[in-house]
Amino acid sequence: GLARTKTLVDEIRGSSSHPVVLYDGGDWMAGALFQLLAVSDAAELQIAEAIGYDAMTIGNHEFDWGPDVLGQMISTADGFGVSVPLIASNIVPDTADSGDDSLESHFDSGRIQSTRVDVLDNGVSIGLFGLVGDEAAGITPGAAPTTFLAAADAAALAVETLQAQNVDIIIGLTHNGVGADPATSADEVLATEVPGIDVIVGGHSHTALDEPRTVGNTVIVQAGAYTRYLGQLDLVNDGPGWVVEAYTLHEIDDNILGDEQITSMVEGFLTSLDEGPLQEIGIAFDEPVASIADDVVKENCAETGLGDLITDAYRESMNLVAEDPIDFAFESQGVIRDDMMAGATGLQTFSDVFRVLPLGVGTDQVPGYALVDFYVTADQIKDTCEITASISPSYGCDYFVEMSGLRCTLNMEQSIFNRTRKVEVEEDGEWVELDTSSANTELYHVAVDSYVASLMSILGDLTYDAIVITPMTAQGEVIEDVDDMLFDADPTTDGVQELKLWEALMQTAASFEDTDGDGIEDVPESYNEGAGRLIGYE
Repeated sequence: GLARTKTLVDEIRGSSSHPVVLYDGGDWMAGALFQLLAVSDAAELQIAEAIGYDAMTIGNHEFDWGPDVLGQMISTADGFGVSVPLIASNIVPDTADSGDDSLESHFDSGRIQSTRVDVLDNGVSIGLFGLVGDEAAGITPGAAPTTFLAAADAAALAVETLQAQNVDIIIGLTHNGVGADPATSADEVLATEVPGIDVIVGGHSHTALDEPRTVGNTVIVQAGAYTRYLGQLDLVNDGPGWVVEAYTLHEIDDNILGDEQITSMVEGFLTSLDEGPLQEIGIAFDEPVASIADDVVKENCAETGLGDLITDAYRESMNLVAEDPIDFAFESQGVIRDDMMAGATGLQTFSDVFRVLPLGVGTDQVPGYALVDFYVTADQIKDTCEITASISPSYGCDYFVEMSGLRCTLNMEQSIFNRTRKVEVEEDGEWVELDTSSANTELYHVAVDSYVASLMSILGDLTYDAIVITPMTAQGEVIEDVDDMLFDADPTTDGVQELKLWEALMQTAASFEDTDGDGIEDVPESYNEGAGRLIGYE
């Protein structure tokens, strides 16, 4: 996608008689195996330099491997001659904690700027600031000890600073997001609370806006995610201010010939992966894993075959070694980052499977969030259904919960926190209703990923304590530390051998039958759509 993006960017620049600037709204590191080269190659930043980005902000997923790795990545990029400006107005390194010193050094040196002014060839001065939105900051435990200022406060200060420099136009690079309701859409709220922003180039919500949104004199654009689109906003100054002359959301597809320089760089990074971190893991980038007959995809805020496959994989992989079987497995849609696409052959390689669940790093420093297991009561199992029913409609599809071993029936016309009407468990291929009353004191063995486990404490804050999940041991003792929940995939080896999300998916995908005799296991077509584990969500 980036090679094609370079081609399109060059075409736009070459055909314009006016200055063209290129910005990114954050989350440029996570999502694919190339993140494993963060410290050694800083692949993403090297390519951003080659494409010619004029500025980028930092998103929440740049902190997935911690602030120190982010700082090292920037240092590595600088060593390769990368000079793309990084703008971050509300990221605050901890001056008393050495855990983010490498990131702090870039703020101290000015490599990362709170605001920036660029003067274009036609004399127009652009004032830039960058933000991690409040919601994004709230789901970024890996940023510690780095913290974040409130987005609106930081934006107001940045706008005041830039206005004092008499810039012609103020542009905010925001990892903040937009939503369907303007009253709660983060970038639209920001534009309302902080007048003076001319343009917001956004990210975080993965929204491909076909048309700009406007709030007062602020124009808001976002070009989706995963390099599927490139947004082009043409502005003219009509005297009193800036107006939109044209806007195009370009689709990045194979009708665009990839730039040879970027293609060559990517091939070099593939070699670095196969000869470096992937060799240590013991697998190759293009190693075949399984085959699919049709696309296995995620649909936002709907039960999907992909979610079913993922949560089934968690249970099945863990139950290969668990002394006490996992009853139920759960995954937030926010952790599922990509689809499994059949393409021309149906073949799914390691890189394809990894890209579905690529986020995070474990305590073992191996890429990927780990699976954790703990015990909960039956009424908390019902609360898990209620997260989907009552939290996701207001806070987005990241809170939509996919599940295995469980079926939830909802009535969305009921009041919030009271929408789960029935919970059933799978027993011998049949659905049996679970007693979710307080009288049922039995504990149930469940699995989620370590990232979701680290954020379960925020459920009480979101629901005024109407939904509270309390992880426990089999003996009913409360577990406070996520590290104490880590599932041990090999109890015969000293220490905890983490089971990564992508690893569980890969194991299960490779465990199916080879139905067509081509030597590659075939994922059952039953996973092409959801199996009906969530009823009544509309």
